Amino acid sequence: MSVFALKILAVATMLIDHVCYVSALAGFLAFSSPLYHIGRGVGRVAFLLFAFLLVNGFEKTHDRKRYLARLICFAVLSQLPFSLAFTAANYRGIQPAAFSFDAAATLPLLLPLAVYFVFICERRLTPSLLALAAAFALSGMQLTLGGVCLLAPHMNIFYTLALSLALMLAIEAARSPGRSWPGLLVCAAALAVEMWFVQRQADYGLMGAALITGLYLLRGRKPMPLVFSALWSLIMYSTSPYYLCGALAALIPLAVYNGKLGRKWRSAFYLFYPVHLALLGLLFCALVRG
Repeated sequence: MSVFALKILAVATMLIDHVCYVSALAGFLAFSSPLYHIGRGVGRVAFLLFAFLLVNGFEKTHDRKRYLARLICFAVLSQLPFSLAFTAANYRGIQPAAFSFDAAATLPLLLPLAVYFVFICERRLTPSLLALAAAFALSGMQLTLGGVCLLAPHMNIFYTLALSLALMLAIEAARSPGRSWPGLLVCAAALAVEMWFVQRQADYGLMGAALITGLYLLRGRKPMPLVFSALWSLIMYSTSPYYLCGALAALIPLAVYNGKLGRKWRSAFYLFYPVHLALLGLLFCALVRG
């Protein structure tokens, strides 16, 4: 399978997963129903494919910093539709208008931001650095307007992907000639802070970042990435046979990946995430309140 085929499969399984989840949040599908568990099990295919594609893109892109900036920008762009679709309160009634900013949740993120500034940007302000700062600021905001929650503390998958890619960049920088032990220690500290951050707030959290980091460190050592993905799935979904079967099924397309790019619809794949979440949120909010 080509990169294009993997992306098609990833967005298709993600859509099935999100339709089932939002249907359950809105009360149209029982969380205990077999259909719900099957649909969400199918959705477990998506993240393993996205994790693989991120590492593959990191290796093949001509501009890694621009790649990171793009992920961060879509993290910011996707946060409103993500909050709209996945905030359960939006399907329970009209919410009073409110705004809050949790500085305590965002201040610890200054360390990985500083590492990115020093080791990746070489002490220069860049668009990706500014986008990273904006994304971190957005992560501490909660906004309810027009009767619905538009910004919630839990953050979308682009945050996990972007932070994991930033980590890969930091590791690459730490390994480069001329980097000293203090630099390695700072990168290690940034890693610890990032692990805490994604575990606390971002979609897939610590386990998602662990999968991506493991695939990055094992790249080019076949069949170790597949073995690691299988072990990760067993640990992540040990209590759910539906989820475990879905995650293990993702190993099949990964095993037959042919290294080819296929068609180039990059922008369409990025836009699919916020657009489909916005449509799902608006549709089910209208159905519940109509």
